Amino acid sequence: MLKNDVIIEANSNFHRVAGEDLFERRDERYMEYRRKWKEWPETFHVGEFPLFLDVEVTSACNLKCPFCATTYRGGLIKKGFMQFDLLKGIIDEGAANNLYGVKFNIRGEPLLHPQIHDFVGYAKKKGLVDVYFNSNAMLLTDEIANRLIDAGLDRISISFEGFTKEVYERHRVGANYETVLNNIEGLQSLKKKLGVSHPKVRIQTVMLPDIQPVFEQYRKFWSAKADEVAFLDFKEMKAKKKGMVYPWACSQIWQRMAIWWDGTILPCNHDDDALLALGRFGDITISGAWHSERLNAIRSAHTKGTAHEIPACDGCYLRDSEILKLKERGK
Repeated sequence: MLKNDVIIEANSNFHRVAGEDLFERRDERYMEYRRKWKEWPETFHVGEFPLFLDVEVTSACNLKCPFCATTYRGGLIKKGFMQFDLLKGIIDEGAANNLYGVKFNIRGEPLLHPQIHDFVGYAKKKGLVDVYFNSNAMLLTDEIANRLIDAGLDRISISFEGFTKEVYERHRVGANYETVLNNIEGLQSLKKKLGVSHPKVRIQTVMLPDIQPVFEQYRKFWSAKADEVAFLDFKEMKAKKKGMVYPWACSQIWQRMAIWWDGTILPCNHDDDALLALGRFGDITISGAWHSERLNAIRSAHTKGTAHEIPACDGCYLRDSEILKLKERGK
């Protein structure tokens, strides 16, 4: 969408290609959440509180995927696990301020956290309507799947490049094709056995160069195994494209905030170096960070089309990839 000659598009990096639309729930509060998700960035509206939080329960990962920033920046990322008391404080403030959803990962694999099911259960108990996380599913055993179902997990996005062992294991270094496939099928079978529809299972791939030519086969393969099939646009993360000037605004800073495992609060989930850190939870509230002078200045730059003047935004992988797509479309 164009507003004051600045382009802003919610969810433009995500593409559903088969199965259910997991955003098409019909309960009133969820519909309100998705309406605001689209409208707030399009109108540059700063609500009282973010709609959604990306909460990193751990920065550790069990894989070494070559296209992932967590892999090639591994030595720069301090590894740790979020404590339950910190998580409770975050969810409690959110629940008191009409927070709609939470995703329990940013840089790491959430199933490495031994309390992930407790985190999910606490968020659901507090009334959040969209509780989910992304996972490589290597650790999604029947026992863990059962705990997540009991906790009320709404959805899980499982990253799976391709549909063959050779392609998958080449991109997901450290993973085992048969193990992950069995875990996915096991979760779906367990849902049927228990007579539940949650968590909804989304299979998604990054659209890497060798996936694109066989994507129709990918779509058909996973359509029979998942509730939803999707892909994410490829973002080049090994080299930042500095100095790209373009009237593009990031929707995240009107929709959501990110919180690392140690409580560091960020305006978005792409600031790998914490250049835009707004403080630590406990020293500052989420609401205080959301309405802070610093974040409002960042929003102002985006609304003026001058985000390239912000060091963390200049060369941001998401910003670069979105601008390149727009240029290809002649916008």
